[in-house]
Amino acid sequence: MAQKKLPENNCSYQKHLEAEVEKRTKDLIKSEKKFRAFTELAPVAIIIFQDNKWVYANPAAEQMTGYNLDELSSMGFLDFIHPEYRKLLSSKRDTKKHTDLTGNRYELKIQTKNNSELWVDLQTQVIEYEEKDAIFVTAMNITDQKETETEKERLETQLRQAHKMESIGTLAGGIAHDFNNILSSVIGYTELTLTDLPHNSMAKNNLEGVLKAGRRAKDLVSQILTFSRQSEQVHVPVQIHLIVKEALKLLRSSLPTTIDMRLNIHNAGHVLADPTQIHQVIINLCTNAFHAMQDETGVLDITLSPIEINTSNPVKYPDLPPGRHVKLQVSDSGHGMSKPVIHRIFDPYFTTKEKGKGTGLGLAVVHGIVKSHKGSITVNSEIGKGSVFSVYLPVVDQAVLKKEPRERPLLKGKENILLVDDEQEIVEIEKQMLEYLGYYVTACTGSEKALETFQNCSKAFDMVITDMTMPNMTGDKLAKEIIKIQPDIPVILCTGFNEQVDKEKAENLGIKGFIMKPLSIKDISFAIRDVLDE
Repeated sequence: MAQKKLPENNCSYQKHLEAEVEKRTKDLIKSEKKFRAFTELAPVAIIIFQDNKWVYANPAAEQMTGYNLDELSSMGFLDFIHPEYRKLLSSKRDTKKHTDLTGNRYELKIQTKNNSELWVDLQTQVIEYEEKDAIFVTAMNITDQKETETEKERLETQLRQAHKMESIGTLAGGIAHDFNNILSSVIGYTELTLTDLPHNSMAKNNLEGVLKAGRRAKDLVSQILTFSRQSEQVHVPVQIHLIVKEALKLLRSSLPTTIDMRLNIHNAGHVLADPTQIHQVIINLCTNAFHAMQDETGVLDITLSPIEINTSNPVKYPDLPPGRHVKLQVSDSGHGMSKPVIHRIFDPYFTTKEKGKGTGLGLAVVHGIVKSHKGSITVNSEIGKGSVFSVYLPVVDQAVLKKEPRERPLLKGKENILLVDDEQEIVEIEKQMLEYLGYYVTACTGSEKALETFQNCSKAFDMVITDMTMPNMTGDKLAKEIIKIQPDIPVILCTGFNEQVDKEKAENLGIKGFIMKPLSIKDISFAIRDVLDE
């Protein structure tokens, strides 16, 4: 009886196995569908690496990398990783034991099929795929996030630089104020001594050299004040070749003898410009050229020549109207620049120099100055072949030029002047200048002492000349108190720190004139007569 039931049991067992296989197959198909649905609709890239090749890539991965699965299958694990980051992954990857990659996460760049670069958040995990070990890789595109972070860092850096430059500007203005006081003594004593020396004597020639150097120092202080935004721009017709020659003479002494400086400077006509700012452009361009060659011998070429620009080639001369221009060209034999660097070379705070060796403001300032003079600046450069900067500025129409006025003679007087400054040395030199011009001077070193002196005998004075920056009571406040006592008294304010003075407000107080430091005999002479003769 038992032997007859065996076939029936075998049949039942066979059906059970078939049913179990069918159920598991359906489960596998269902699981496979879920996997496909999950991976193919996933917004992140999913790729599976197995047996030293990529065996699966979802649509997001193909879209991100630009490669389809057939192309990926012939690529190695690191082939689409950016070269800068391959070493990072290759040190972790073990194609035999995949365990080193378990749970690792990286922020790195990949290189797509069209050679663009993307930032990705890449994670790796060891899984079993089709009954064998594999590396499961997910990658999320975080390029926008990275660019936002980079932009935020850039803006924060700019803000820090702006605060730093503001502080430096304030410091520069303060230093310029003190330096102006020193220059007032140098220029003033030199001028007074020159008046007592015989014509064509060696001593007089030497002191004229001192005076010229002092005036150049005065111009340099003016540059500092321009930098610190405490000096207004003044555009006047200038012979630009004279400014270029003067700037290059100053620059030559600061360059090493290994730099071959070749000059080709022509009289290119007059330009409506701020001489100090043109000087600044030349110094900045030549200094940058030197920095590009400082580790070796090199050639620095500076040329200045007239050029006629017409409308036939607007691409070569962008933003320039037709007509006569001057062309200042500074070229070097340095290391040159790549195209990406050239595109950013005039951006504020962009620099290719090492940290601490450049602010990235020099060329941005040059670009701003050139534009403010209605000119244009271009750059051509190649790696290893040096750089050429070309500055174009419009020439002033001859009809606009006026004949140089004859030098005015010194204007003297005999009025009584109250002179006020907190610096003893400045008071002494200004007193001598005024007495040389014929005036009677009562000098005070301090605003409070000056106010007390004026209160005691206000009718004795025909004018007050006061410094602006003084402790306890500034010059404009002293002027206000003096004018309360005698409303018609002329007051002249001396300052080298122009932005502290609101001229309109000062004039409303009754202040009649202003003299910028450092003072010269002519400055004082003309300022006094202009005020007293009104």
